[in-house]
Amino acid sequence: MLGILALLPASVAASLILLGSVLGLAYALGEITPRLAKAATPLAGARPAPASLRTDPRVEAQQAAALLQRWSPSFAREVSTDHPERDRPLAIDFDGDWDATNNWSHLTPALEQAPAVVYGSAILTSTHAYLTYTLFYPRDWFSPVCFSYVCHDNDLEVVLLVVRRAPDLDRGELVFVETKAHFTYVALPGSELATDATGRPWLEVESEGHGMYPVRAGQPLRSTAQRLVWQPEAGAGSGASTQRYELASLHDTLWARRGAAQGTLWSSGETGFLAYAGARQGRRGRWLGASMASREYQGGVRPPWGLKAGGGARGDWFLDPAYVSGLEHAPWFAASAPSLDYVFNPFLDDLVHECVDLACPATPPPPARSETRVALAGGLLLATGLASLRARRRAPAR
Repeated sequence: MLGILALLPASVAASLILLGSVLGLAYALGEITPRLAKAATPLAGARPAPASLRTDPRVEAQQAAALLQRWSPSFAREVSTDHPERDRPLAIDFDGDWDATNNWSHLTPALEQAPAVVYGSAILTSTHAYLTYTLFYPRDWFSPVCFSYVCHDNDLEVVLLVVRRAPDLDRGELVFVETKAHFTYVALPGSELATDATGRPWLEVESEGHGMYPVRAGQPLRSTAQRLVWQPEAGAGSGASTQRYELASLHDTLWARRGAAQGTLWSSGETGFLAYAGARQGRRGRWLGASMASREYQGGVRPPWGLKAGGGARGDWFLDPAYVSGLEHAPWFAASAPSLDYVFNPFLDDLVHECVDLACPATPPPPARSETRVALAGGLLLATGLASLRARRRAPAR
């Protein structure tokens, strides 16, 4: 690579080096998406709304739990033959603590037999359900070698399902599915999704990098993939190629420990802790952890509320999904007339109870300069080598 740069005019070589650094840092921050930031027009009638306009909190909470179970996805996972434990989604506290810095070293081959866990969260308007499912892995790894931002401690993979609500739970309609895989978002409308016999969408999951991608209708699942499905009873339908996962509450686990003060769980990362200031909601809550702490390999692993999509502010993709989904995928709602007012959003409610607007702490200071310099110095290497190193991981992308 350096030899090629030497043959180019100085101005061109300098531009390529600068571009590589920017792309490398953007990858580390999770900012690269396949869509250019666009001046999207909100859905007709969009207007600012309070965090939650509840009718009966108990009824909506019950509906949220029922919808999470009804639409929990089915996963077709590629699993390493040599290290199957590294490709198994586990409980975030699989080792008995919430210290993210020791997870890499605490992952052992015996955990191949540990229960598979998927974390679910639901946000509801009167018309639609926004269901997020998060998979945790102690390692994002790459064979045969590892270095920071290609391998990294911890891994959180997230998928959003948007469902049109109906009085009868089984008559709801899957509007679209969107996954955050590596440095891209991939979305498919419900009419183009492959589903299992119960109507749940199929998602393919890579080995090593664990990127998730929605499967298109008519596309066969890979014969080497292991099936991971949600079932209410252990052992129901399980076998060598089909296993069940437990559905746990994201709100009661990782979200409950969201505060930036928990230093063994969160670090300032490259962008610092998150002072959520939604494009529609405004400033809400105390500082949030937005990058998981690490020890072996750096990687800037973000929880769902730390992500930024093409529309909205950082955090809106998870915390204000009705707004962002309308910006990004308005045509898929054409026949659904979605509401933008939440009847159940415990995440925004929690932030509002902490503080609102001027009562909230100021934006946190930027991270240490040394961390930024490290990310920039690795930019050229990441930009030139990442494509080949990640090629196998991105193969299932459609």
